[in-house]
Amino acid sequence: MNNNRLVIGIDLNNDHSLVSFCLDPSDGVKTYSREEGKDDFRIPVAAFTVPGSGNTFFGEEAVRSAEGFEMEYETGLFEKALERAEEGNGFEESREIKIFGEFLSWLLRLVPETALSKVMALCITVRNVNPFSGKVLNAACSSVGIGIKNLKVMSYAESFFFYALSQPVGLWRNGVLLYDYSDTLFESAALETDHSTTPALVRFTRKEREGMVPFFGTDRRKLDEKFLSIVSDDIRNGVSATYLTGEAFNERWEQRTLRYICTRSRVFKGQNLYSKGACYGAADMVDLIRISRRYLYLGEESLTVNVSVRALSRGKEILIPVSDAGDRWYDAGDTIEVLMGHDRELIVVLTDIQDKSERNVVIRLDWLPERPERASRIKAEFRFLSVKKLLIKVTDLGFGELFRSTGIVRTEEVIL
Repeated sequence: MNNNRLVIGIDLNNDHSLVSFCLDPSDGVKTYSREEGKDDFRIPVAAFTVPGSGNTFFGEEAVRSAEGFEMEYETGLFEKALERAEEGNGFEESREIKIFGEFLSWLLRLVPETALSKVMALCITVRNVNPFSGKVLNAACSSVGIGIKNLKVMSYAESFFFYALSQPVGLWRNGVLLYDYSDTLFESAALETDHSTTPALVRFTRKEREGMVPFFGTDRRKLDEKFLSIVSDDIRNGVSATYLTGEAFNERWEQRTLRYICTRSRVFKGQNLYSKGACYGAADMVDLIRISRRYLYLGEESLTVNVSVRALSRGKEILIPVSDAGDRWYDAGDTIEVLMGHDRELIVVLTDIQDKSERNVVIRLDWLPERPERASRIKAEFRFLSVKKLLIKVTDLGFGELFRSTGIVRTEEVIL
C-alpha cells in the first residue's frame, strides 16, 4: 500500500452524505458503506451535542442520541456554515464553521485507509457551488486541524464530468445522459464533448422537467409514461450511456422507459455517482489522473474566454494573462501592474475558447496626469461579477519619486 496516494470525494447535501475514496484510480473507486457487503452508502448529515456534557455526536449516533433526549439534532451543516460565511464578520471562528469541520473530520475517519495513508486531496461535491463554498471548506478544515493541502468544492455537474470521463471511452464518446430524480426534483442533463479544440471542450447542460414531482404518492404508470416521453426526446440521436441516480430510482417503476433506453444506449443506476466523481476530481488535482489536461469542463459557472492584457516588454508586444477559460468566475481574476506608453489606454484582450475569435476592449485612461512615455505605472485589478461581467479597477501608481501617485482610482465594467 502506497502511503501517499489516498484521495477522497464526499457528496454532501442537507440530509445525507456519501464518502468515496481510492489509493489508485486504476484500481477503481470505493464508497464507504455503513453495512459491509451492502450498498448502504448514505450517512446522515447530523450533529447533536449532549446537554450539559459538551460531547458532540455525528451521523447515526447523533440521531439516536437526540431521540434519547427527545430533542432535535442539527442537519444542513454545510448550508449553515455557508450562511454564516455570507454574513462575514469573522465567520472563520464561528460555531457553524467549527461544527461543520468536526463533522468532516468524523467523516474522514470512517474510511479505514485514513489511519494508514496520508490524504493527498479532498473534494466536496454539492448540487450548486457559490463564491463562499471554497472559503467555507478551507475555514472548516483549518478550524479542526485537517491538514489536507489540496481542497476543492465542486458542483454535481463537475463531479459527474470527472466520473463520466473516467469510464471507458466507449461509454462517453457519443455523449452521455444523466437523470437525477428525488421526491422534489427531476433534472435531466447532457454531457457532450467537442474535439475540434485543444483541449477538447466538455459541456454539461441541465434542465428541470415539469410533471415528474412529487414522486411519492404519484401514479407510477403515469410517471413512466412521462419519463418515456422525456427520454425519447433526449435520446433521439443516440448516446453512449445513460445514468440514473436519486432516491426515486431505488424503486422499480420505470420499466417501459428502461426497455426503451436499453435499445439505444448502455444504462446504469447508482446512488454514489457524485461522490465517486468527486473522488476522481480529487485524483485529478494531484495528477493521479489527468482528465483536466485533455478536457476542459465548461459548466454554468465557467468562463468561456481567456482574458489578457496587451503590453510591451523590451520593445516586443506581449499578452499578460489574467484568467483562463474554464475557470469558475468567482475564483478567477488577478492584479497586474503595467507601465504605460504614450497612449493612455489599457487594452484587454478577450479570446473565445470555442471559435478562437479575439476582441480588444480599449479602456481609455485620459484621467491619468500628463507624463513622459513610460513614466506612468498603473495597477489593474480584475474581478468577475458574474460569468459574463468583468469589473476592472485601475489605480494610478505614479513613477517613483519623480512622478508621485495621485491615488486616483477608476472602475470599468466589461461585458464578456
